[in-house]
Amino acid sequence: MLFSPLSAERLSSFLSTNARAQLEAIQVHQQTDSTNTRLWSLQQQNIHKAVCLAESQTTGRGRRGQAWLSPPGGNLYLSLLWPLPVDSPANGLTIAVGLSLLSSLDQFGMADLQIKWPNDILHQRRKLAGILVESRIGQGRYVVIGIGLNINMSDEMIEEIPQPVTSLQQLTEKLPCRHQLAATIINDMLEILPVFTERGLRDFMPAWSRYDALFHQPVEIISDQGRRRAIAAGINEDGELRCLSGQQVDYLSSSHVSIRFAS
Repeated sequence: MLFSPLSAERLSSFLSTNARAQLEAIQVHQQTDSTNTRLWSLQQQNIHKAVCLAESQTTGRGRRGQAWLSPPGGNLYLSLLWPLPVDSPANGLTIAVGLSLLSSLDQFGMADLQIKWPNDILHQRRKLAGILVESRIGQGRYVVIGIGLNINMSDEMIEEIPQPVTSLQQLTEKLPCRHQLAATIINDMLEILPVFTERGLRDFMPAWSRYDALFHQPVEIISDQGRRRAIAAGINEDGELRCLSGQQVDYLSSSHVSIRFAS
């Protein structure tokens, strides 16, 4: 399937007036190392609010240093650079962004999606998208929010990925315009960022309970200490996963563990 090349001009035409007014830079690359890395370079050049998209990434990355396979062919690799107040909530932004992404996809008819804590968008336990939030504090506090969304995945690509995956091509008969979809994702993120900055995850908790793919599911917890099993039981307002193991209750940080569905 052929896709029209991404362009900054066409993307901008779909952005909201609010987004166009706030963004200082919109970059689109045929190929780059990582859209997150590109934006951190812009931040060093005193640019504070920007988006970066690429047709492919040579060193795309996921959570905990994992590689994100980013071949050309019509997928979406998108990152947003944004300043946050130093005293704003420090934890849970990935959760808020995940719910925002679900809302964006719902506008294009993508239903029956869930979030696997903390950062994977799933359809029937197959990964559709992933989110990577990176934060730095220097002269101010900044985040880069990276999103990888599978739109067009060949059988060969799927075979290279060591986990169950899916793509929009497999979920819908009519694929959305990538420019319109990317702009909707950006517009929606800019809507939720002030809410998160002011109130943390408080306003997002009811929605999380509806889309939590792990709730009451047996899971395998993978950490530097090894592997163990537990039952997932929701999150707290810091975005930590609540896990039950016998009489023991643990709250797990996304920076310290990986979670798999227990077989």
